[in-house]
Amino acid sequence: MVNNEMNWSFTNAAKNAQKAAAKKAENNARAETVRQSAAQAAEARAKKVREAAKKAANQARRAAVEMSKAEAAAERAARAAARGETSNRRNNTNAANRAAKKAAENAEKAAANAKKAQLNVLIENARTQWLNVLSSTMNKNAKKKQGNTIYKRASVKVHPNKHLSEKDIATESFKQLGSLYSEFQKYINRN
Repeated sequence: MVNNEMNWSFTNAAKNAQKAAAKKAENNARAETVRQSAAQAAEARAKKVREAAKKAANQARRAAVEMSKAEAAAERAARAAARGETSNRRNNTNAANRAAKKAAENAEKAAANAKKAQLNVLIENARTQWLNVLSSTMNKNAKKKQGNTIYKRASVKVHPNKHLSEKDIATESFKQLGSLYSEFQKYINRN
């Protein structure tokens, strides 16, 4: 009778251990799925931001080409005016000057958009790295340290003093990076 009770308790212990192992494997698989979906979503956002940056860079290039064409036309018209050619030429000179101004404005806007897109790429990369840290199996202190390192590297690249020509855009991006870092810290401290 004692032998049967021992066998029964051993069998129950084995079944309980099996159930616990199965539950642990299921939880690990669920956590891995969540990590992968978060990483995929972050990668998709980063891809969109990179595409926007590429588009802004192309716009800046096109605006620069327009500007150089307009400047060349303005030079030709100025030379014609210097030679004393007809008033029709002078009208063309004025039109060329207006076109040059418009092209310069467009080039400035495109350059600002390209800089903004570039800063957004840096911020999105930092966000992706933070998501990867959060989904990793590191302990809490290691996650804090890694997140702090990510913030320091990104903040140096985005800091307004580094982008003096577009200080307002850089300030906005720096604030956005700071708010993302504070969210990261809150999440780490909460969990």
